[in-house]
Amino acid sequence: MPVALAFLVVVLVLPSAALAQSGAQITISQPAEATTMDPGRSTQVLTVNNFINLYDTLTRWDNALKLQPGLATSWKQVNDTTWDFTLRQGVKFHDGTPMTVEDVKATLDRNLVPGKTVVNAGFTTIDSVSIVNPSTIRIVSKKPDPLLLVRVAQMGAQILPARLTTDDGVKELARRPVGTGAYKFVEWVKDERLVMEANKDWWGWEGKKPAIDRVIWKPIPDDFPRLVALEKGDVDIITNVPPDRSQGIAEGRNTRLLTVPSTRIVNFGMNSTQPPLSDKRVRQALQYAVDVNAIIKNIYAGQGKPVAGGVADVDFGHNPAIKPYPYDPAKAKQLLAEAGFATGVDVTLYAGTGTMVNDRALLEVIANMWSKVGIRGKVEMMEMGARARMLNDRAVPPNGLLLGNPQSTLLDADGSLWRIWHPNGFNGKYWIGSQPGQRFHDLMEEARYTLDPKKRKLDLFQELVVYGTSKRVSFKPRADYRLIVAEMALAGR
Repeated sequence: MPVALAFLVVVLVLPSAALAQSGAQITISQPAEATTMDPGRSTQVLTVNNFINLYDTLTRWDNALKLQPGLATSWKQVNDTTWDFTLRQGVKFHDGTPMTVEDVKATLDRNLVPGKTVVNAGFTTIDSVSIVNPSTIRIVSKKPDPLLLVRVAQMGAQILPARLTTDDGVKELARRPVGTGAYKFVEWVKDERLVMEANKDWWGWEGKKPAIDRVIWKPIPDDFPRLVALEKGDVDIITNVPPDRSQGIAEGRNTRLLTVPSTRIVNFGMNSTQPPLSDKRVRQALQYAVDVNAIIKNIYAGQGKPVAGGVADVDFGHNPAIKPYPYDPAKAKQLLAEAGFATGVDVTLYAGTGTMVNDRALLEVIANMWSKVGIRGKVEMMEMGARARMLNDRAVPPNGLLLGNPQSTLLDADGSLWRIWHPNGFNGKYWIGSQPGQRFHDLMEEARYTLDPKKRKLDLFQELVVYGTSKRVSFKPRADYRLIVAEMALAGR
């Protein structure tokens, strides 16, 4: 669905009296809590915001989305397919055990096994991971991989203790995370709070004292209570602010908003394995029957822009020559008739509550637009845990469409388009074109291994982030939606 609507609003407020006294604690409220603490089992942004504070990766994206050293201090290319990474020395997990090359190997090896994690598609270029010596890990790709250095910074590449990468270990990890990150796990009370405290031994502090000692992640599903919590000073940061409240917050005594270009788009993953969605003409009718510009204007107060091609304009591989589908309900009716469905079709739209701002309203408006051309859309909302299971188990029902807002894990079409449509990706089983031997599949595989940048830009298949800041809590907003507490500061500290 060519809808570039997804955006995040972060709002920060001046301190309440209690917080002013402690001065080192913040509360962040998102519309849904994490579904797991296992970074191999979720790529949903609300959950990833927890991962990014608890764990580290070999390389990492800085605030400007430039690649920097992480748990690896340096790397060198041995040959076209082989890279050696030198590990940072003296790093310990939150339980006090040293991080070793064995932990790195076990983490990456887990991601190479289909079905073990939901991020496997992003690691399928890797052939093997081996230990060179106690401070060096070697990664060999199947073919020359121009994205190898960013693959070890992507979702799912967070380094875990080897003992927690086993089938039994990941069950413990999902509830009680152990990483090397800037913040360590304290407690998780379902539907109430997730508490972290600063890891004062974290290598990234570089000898400085953490600005924030403790962070509480508090899920508040409904917009109004979340806004009230903000206004009362019960929370310091809130996400998913309704666009019609943006101006009030911007003009508020204790709050303000700011925007930054985003790396995320909004679309639907559809199961097109059976009629009617197996017919290309029906899928095209779905597109022609949606007035994207009206959605952006009326539901999102203009905070967004139409997208085409499935790749954000900040990602390598974005093709500005591809234009979005126009709104053309007559064309939609014509295509349905040509496909043999002149009397209409039935589809179901699914979304997890809190996936994005106004998610239910978005689905209801789209269903209404579709009804005008004979497409009968049923809307089904679910809690985020159920959405995660549908996504991870590749269980979108036939003729179902699941609302998503993916971003590239690599700032490249390989980390967005191909991560999702790879045969092992979230949508890979729903479309024949993703399978080996099909033109789309073969083009994507060729592109991911091509080193020449000009040859890697394929014409195959974008968004606005709105953030807020306050005088109490400050940070430079990130285009990748990451709320990294180590990058935040408190006034007077």
